[in-house]
Amino acid sequence: MRIKTFKAPTLKEAMANVKAELGIDAVILHTTRSKKGGLLGFGSKEVVEVIAAVEDEPQQKPVKRASAPKAAAAPAPAPAPAMAPPAPEPVIPPIVPRKAAVSSYQTAGTQFSVDAAQQRAAQYDAVQTTGHNAQGPQIQSTFEDILSSLDRIKAAEGGTGAAAAPADDNQITVGRIIRPMEKKPEPAKEPEFSDAEMAAMAEAAAKEEAFVKAAKQVEDDQETIQSLQNELDEMKEMLARMGKAGASEDEEITLQQALRDCDIDEKIIQDMIRRMSGAEILEDKTSEKAHRTLEKFLKKTVRVASGITLYSDKPKIVALIGPTGVGKTTTLAKIAAKFVLEGGVSAALITADTYRISAVEQLKTYSDILGLPLEIVYSPEALQQAIEKHSDKQLILIDTAGRSQYNEFQMKELIGLFKSNKDIEKHLVLSSTTKNRDAEEILNRFMPCEPDRVIFTKTDETSSLGIVMNLLYKRKIALSYVTNGQSVPDDITPASFTKLADMLLR
Repeated sequence: MRIKTFKAPTLKEAMANVKAELGIDAVILHTTRSKKGGLLGFGSKEVVEVIAAVEDEPQQKPVKRASAPKAAAAPAPAPAPAMAPPAPEPVIPPIVPRKAAVSSYQTAGTQFSVDAAQQRAAQYDAVQTTGHNAQGPQIQSTFEDILSSLDRIKAAEGGTGAAAAPADDNQITVGRIIRPMEKKPEPAKEPEFSDAEMAAMAEAAAKEEAFVKAAKQVEDDQETIQSLQNELDEMKEMLARMGKAGASEDEEITLQQALRDCDIDEKIIQDMIRRMSGAEILEDKTSEKAHRTLEKFLKKTVRVASGITLYSDKPKIVALIGPTGVGKTTTLAKIAAKFVLEGGVSAALITADTYRISAVEQLKTYSDILGLPLEIVYSPEALQQAIEKHSDKQLILIDTAGRSQYNEFQMKELIGLFKSNKDIEKHLVLSSTTKNRDAEEILNRFMPCEPDRVIFTKTDETSSLGIVMNLLYKRKIALSYVTNGQSVPDDITPASFTKLADMLLR
């Protein structure tokens, strides 16, 4: 028996190779499918492997018939006696060697593959029998002729001599034909595995699972890349549309360009590009969608305090601190007027700005207009006494002298002013006209005072409000108010994400 393995990309090609090399009598013992090549399962090609077998053609000796009269009449001139002409060879169905091949090939693959091959052979046997119905009587007659010839040879020559050998050969041939047909294939034994083999199979299963996970990760990465590609396509489409519009005074300005125009740090813009889609950041800055996009980004990156929140069981104490010339006194008057005139809140004013007589007089004028008490203090102890004096009020507002961030004595004096009371909420007042570098320096110098909020004034005096966004984004300090003029109490607004977006896109 010849057994050979054939490999091909498809089962059809593999079967064609089997037929071409082993002929139509080949028996299929086992088929498997696997993938070869590639990386992590990608780019691999399917390979079909077929194990086939074919029975070698039996070498039968011709059946010799004895010729009694001629042998007795004259002696043979040759040393060997004359042989009778061979009997016609029987037509043997091709299924006989097929069954023999299946029965003898007990170690090929699993029990399932052997059983499948036996069933296939049985089906082929049925087909062959049906296809040769016309030859059935001839085959049966041929077998009977063979048996009769053997009996005659034994009777004529006594089962010995030169003719006995062919008779034995015929018996062997018939036995070779009949025995495989009568022999039943033994069932294949279930495979047994050692501990080492089981461990190896477990390791292989773990590696396969790891490959599956890696393939899933590659698939997820491909989805991310595709998403980025889609955003890039949107950006290209938007840029192409902008290019067609031409350069003119009426050309729309994108959200991204508007943020650059107001001197927002490029790192912040790049962060926004990563968080938002290409179509969103390339929207016209005057569109409602651009406003919503910026507002969504602000909510994720900066803090807003929305003004001053009062307590229900004790007075809210708020102090305004900051450098000179930023409008602390005017801002304090605006806050007081808002709460007293619009909210009916009871309040008191305290000033520690004794360096400027004009500042005291200015605040005195506001207190008279609003009907609020005004206390002037020169020390931390005096400040604490004034706070206790007006503990029945809902709101106490404290004005301080402007301090140069480079004057260490003034900064220490300001820090000492608030040591006596930790309940004071400190709002750092900055001008929107300040340069970015100077604003960073001011905040650093005032950090020992532990400011809780920041107020930006004079937003109406500049077209570049990038300082507001830059400071809020980098330092994570909450914005409480913005002011945009000298009018009391109108030109002040509690901070909100909507208000901040309006300012940046105006």
